[in-house]
Amino acid sequence: MVTALQHGTWMDAEGFKKTCIKEKKKRGGIHQPLYGTWVVDFMVRQDAGRFMLGKYLSDKKSPWQRRRRLGMAVAGNTPIASFLTKIGKIQSAGCRLCRIAREARGESTDGVAAKTHGHINSAGCEGTATIVMAAHNFIWRHLYNSMHAAQKPESKLKFVTLDKESIMSTLWRREEFLRICSKDDLAEKAQDIEVTIPVKKSQEARYNLNPESFFVNRFWGRRPDGFAINEALQIGYILEFKRSTDRDEGFLEVKEAEANEQHKSIIGALKAAASEW
Repeated sequence: MVTALQHGTWMDAEGFKKTCIKEKKKRGGIHQPLYGTWVVDFMVRQDAGRFMLGKYLSDKKSPWQRRRRLGMAVAGNTPIASFLTKIGKIQSAGCRLCRIAREARGESTDGVAAKTHGHINSAGCEGTATIVMAAHNFIWRHLYNSMHAAQKPESKLKFVTLDKESIMSTLWRREEFLRICSKDDLAEKAQDIEVTIPVKKSQEARYNLNPESFFVNRFWGRRPDGFAINEALQIGYILEFKRSTDRDEGFLEVKEAEANEQHKSIIGALKAAASEW
């Protein structure tokens, strides 16, 4: 494997295999698997391109500290609180950034989340949420606009809200959405689903202010990352951008389930109010 890496063939499956076979012959171990380490299995997985990751890690112009940090993140051994606690270097895995943010607000620091690599790169971290959301939005707008730009001229798919995200109440002022179903029909179906979704702690004040209207108002305030419509085929696409490490098998299924749960009321209400779509 080291030889393959040195020859720069590690991102090409066939070149990698040839280099490994050659080395195996030299060492008399040709009957053993060509590769079997976690790192190699990860880098050459079927249908999971690692080209850009490999290109960055092998780019000598990129600062070594950044490449090293990325490599550690991919391997899952970034030296942050959860990992350092696991190897006995520190006592608590609690997120220091969340603790500082809560102390600044005069709130209790009990039950602070564990500081994992995933946590500090998510909006769930109270200390990094602002910058993480800014990065998330920047990447998503680029992807969204790129998908739109890549459309073929004959495509009937219409990407909505290319300039910015819109809440559901804003979307249902547009003609193309009103042609899917009326706002009243959608609200009625959404109400039935929204009442089954727990009220978050951050929503309790609004709920206590007006419990009767809270659920339908929460629905109209929901904000998908994007929306695309094909009126010819009567298909609506709710677009949701999820950033995730793909280190674990099944990460796609996990994130798809999260997105479906996040937009459960939108999906369910649309299916009920516009059954022909």
